Amino acid sequence: MQKIAYLVLVLLWSTTPLAINWSVQGVPFSLALAGRFGLAAVLCLLVLLLSRKKIPVSSWPAAACAGASTALSMLCVYWASLTVSSGLVAVLFGLIPLATAGFSWLWLGLRLNRGELLAMAMGMAGLLIIFAEKLSLSGIAGVFAVLLAVLIQAAAAVKLKKLAAGQSPLAVNAGALTIAALLLSIICAMQTSSVSFVLPKQSMLAIAYLAVFGSVLGFSLYYWLIRECKPITVSLISLITPASALWMGHSLNGEQVSSALIWGTVCILLGLGVHLLAQRGRR
Repeated sequence: MQKIAYLVLVLLWSTTPLAINWSVQGVPFSLALAGRFGLAAVLCLLVLLLSRKKIPVSSWPAAACAGASTALSMLCVYWASLTVSSGLVAVLFGLIPLATAGFSWLWLGLRLNRGELLAMAMGMAGLLIIFAEKLSLSGIAGVFAVLLAVLIQAAAAVKLKKLAAGQSPLAVNAGALTIAALLLSIICAMQTSSVSFVLPKQSMLAIAYLAVFGSVLGFSLYYWLIRECKPITVSLISLITPASALWMGHSLNGEQVSSALIWGTVCILLGLGVHLLAQRGRR
């Protein structure tokens, strides 16, 4: 079951950056976000209702942590998607396992072995290569925004390991999506005016895809894996998604893949590979 969940999440996380990029084309990013999470919350609550389940009081701390962190990180990602390619977003999100290791060291007292330290150094090297290119181009602010989202997601993954213990993944996801939808709706109302918007068909389809598959299915599987596995192990799904998302962005969206981005991606993926080997040696 865990292997199937991993495969599904790899597919979802490979396509999510491109879907986010498409969802903000001709649409205010806050409206795209509120639409995605509002629809996702309704669908998830409907699933709970049909299964005759409720969100227990004990699930709300995990839901609050997940909902707030998701809202903040997705705000950063959606804003960055206006200037940053979907492939680069996926590559930077590949740093989540390394950031998770850092937070596990800070908060859980996890000792990092030499392999994990080497992996973090390689990830930083790849990040510096990408930054060196972006310093002379537009989009540097977007890169910083995605990195902030990475830190938020990694910190939440470590916190959720304890908060989500023994909780229903569906209940946690329903509560988290509801909280995220409320926060993002408030931000959307503050940012957008009463002017009517003509939503492009591609944007509406992308928002619907992100709501159903990216949020309801994806986050439910993610929280289930967080409950069942180590947070660092779960985040290693990011090992595959950067390369596949780069290919999808280039093939389906005509995104340019520079030599600096390729070399930076190679360093990050090598770092993730070393990290995976170091984790196996820890067992």
